[in-house]
Amino acid sequence: MKMPLSTWCRASLLFALLTGVACGDDPTAPGIEPEIVNDTDSFSYQIRDLRNVWGSWDYTWQNTGTSATVSHATNAGATGTATLTVRDADGTQVYSAPLASSGEPVTSPAGAPGAWTVTVTYAGYTNDQVNFELSKQ
Repeated sequence: MKMPLSTWCRASLLFALLTGVACGDDPTAPGIEPEIVNDTDSFSYQIRDLRNVWGSWDYTWQNTGTSATVSHATNAGATGTATLTVRDADGTQVYSAPLASSGEPVTSPAGAPGAWTVTVTYAGYTNDQVNFELSKQ
């Protein structure tokens, strides 16, 4: 059976549209690619051009100390929320705060040395840039 040209065009357009949506820049997919330096006793994270990002990402960081200095800075004018949470080697939360445009360095409460978990959570977050650093205290 031969398909009329107009039906063929509509089907092709629908296919192209669906394919474009499926392959788009979905920030909840592996499109989040921050620049990370993850060394023992020092962790830094930077990412640019976030647009309506939703999701949570965990990173394991080796801290030989019992506390960490946390500092962060993002560009002003962000929408949505971005939160940084840090847990020590025992899983105890030692830091959690929104990523602010002018975060002053803060020392976390004491925790267990070893493999700490750094979690970044975005909820409808849009911003040109996010930066934060952790270092052994």
